[in-house]
Order: sequence, then C-alpha cells, then structure tokens
Amino acid sequence: MKKPCLILLGGAGWDERRRAVSVALTAAAFGHPVVVALSGEPLRAWIDGRFDDGAPPESAGARVGSLLAMIEEGRRDLGVEVVACETELLLAGIDAEEARASLDAIRSLPEQWRSAAEGHVLGF
Repeated sequence: MKKPCLILLGGAGWDERRRAVSVALTAAAFGHPVVVALSGEPLRAWIDGRFDDGAPPESAGARVGSLLAMIEEGRRDLGVEVVACETELLLAGIDAEEARASLDAIRSLPEQWRSAAEGHVLGF
C-alpha cells in the first residue's frame, strides 16, 4: 500500500482550494489514500456549496474546471475522503449533524494525524 496523504485545507482563497484539490487528485491517481481535512473558510464553503466561489476569469483559459466537480469525482472514483474535526465545525459555526451529509467523516485531528503518520502531510 502506498503512503497515505493528509491535506490540511484552511486557506481562504480559491487558489488554495485549487492547489489542494489538484494535489489530492494527483496523489489519489497514483494510488495513495488521500484525506482532505477542511477548516475555516474552505469548510464553510464546502458545507454551503460555495467551494467554486472566487475562481478567477483566467481559470477557464487554463482549463481549470469546477473544484467541487473534481473533488466529487475523486471521492467517487479514487477514494478521496473529505473530513473535518468537531472543533473545526464548532469554530466555523456549523452543526455537526448538518455537516455529516456533506462530509465523508468527522474525525478528530489526532485520528487524522495517526492515519497519516507514515505518509505525507501538506497544508494549504
């Protein structure tokens, strides 16, 4: 089994979300188990269905499609997981029960860390 990859996504901008999604899909395509852990604005955007908001006009010319569609495809076809911890949900003002419908899991940060301890951890 290839090394797991934990991507911590807390940067508020579209570019941080784009880079995290690109790395997640690339790692998953190469057979690595990938978990994208959301916090802050990316977590709120995910739950609210605004994950694509803020795309610059140049994204179309660069053939960068919908980040939401890309990560949903990664979840469906490559096993990418999108998670958050309960503390991040509370800090973002999001009800955990409401979030469960959009997330693959609610996992504590120590649990996320243990699962990636032998692999890669990246922050955006």
